[in-house]
Amino acid sequence: MRNAAIYGTEDLLHGFIEALEVTGVRTTSVDRSSGRGGVATVVTAQIGAASIALGVEVKLNPPRSRADVRRRPVAGTGVVNVLVAPFLSPPVRDELERCGWSYWDATGNMRIRSTEPVVWIDRAGASRNPDPGVSVGAQRLRSLKGKAASEVVVRLLSTGNAASVRELARNTGAGVATVSRVIELLRADEVVEVGSGEIHVPDRVALARRWAQDYGFERTFKPERYVSLLGEDIALNRLGRSGLRFAVTGSRAASAEFGLRSRVAPLPATGVWLYSDDVGGVERVMDLAPDRRGNILVADSEFLGEGREGAQDTDPPIARSWRIIGDLLAAGGRMTAIGEELAVLRAGEAAE
Repeated sequence: MRNAAIYGTEDLLHGFIEALEVTGVRTTSVDRSSGRGGVATVVTAQIGAASIALGVEVKLNPPRSRADVRRRPVAGTGVVNVLVAPFLSPPVRDELERCGWSYWDATGNMRIRSTEPVVWIDRAGASRNPDPGVSVGAQRLRSLKGKAASEVVVRLLSTGNAASVRELARNTGAGVATVSRVIELLRADEVVEVGSGEIHVPDRVALARRWAQDYGFERTFKPERYVSLLGEDIALNRLGRSGLRFAVTGSRAASAEFGLRSRVAPLPATGVWLYSDDVGGVERVMDLAPDRRGNILVADSEFLGEGREGAQDTDPPIARSWRIIGDLLAAGGRMTAIGEELAVLRAGEAAE
């Protein structure tokens, strides 16, 4: 592929091949040096008794309009030209078809058309870009402060590796394009290693420190501040009995983390920092009143949902260890020192 040096293209190519195989098409070879039909990658596939050559062009920065498609080279002969991208809008897909191009995108939109042999594969994916704020390929990610980036980093810190960008996207709920840009930034900063598509974290503490340079519980999630006339402990107990989904972070969660290891936390728990996907419900159950100087902070989050990052099975539930560590490292002062101690402890456990 012409742009194979840009991380993410290999994952898109693998995704396309997987999508083909789901339809019953069997891939027999992938040739990256053929040059047939004016493309650099030719995927040969078997459909029944017939063989078809697909000239694949992977674009992290795909056409965005009909006019962009018209400026592209006319589809060549000898192979079925296929454009592979993170997302292709309906107008772009229509224009690609008119110009003789087949296509596939990471949301599942696919149309493969051939007259010799006769092949017609049509699958529907997203009609809107799942990552509308992401300009893939045009500019690199500059910061790890976003919510999606935090889920990717926590997953990497928790597991130490990932088989591919697509696997990370599946496990975090973030878009493939977003995950690709996060990994590109982390690789450029030398806190992750990438080889043959696999992602490896050589030093978890170094990755956590790099993440905390941009990320922060308050900076990223912008929690509301409250006070409760019930008092922090009683309000938190009521929340625990409510059935609402939440996770404690900050110094209270750190105390719980040390307690799980039969150790005394180096700093007493202060305040209540919470993640929840139902902030309104938390307000009612804990009887909260907004206060700019309040010590109860509630952040609206999505990562607690089914199949996502979730929370630890404790009472009350606390955030994942590395999420807590990131929140502490970014908080400054003695909180950062606690985060450092917990990070070293957690990294040592992972190495055993």
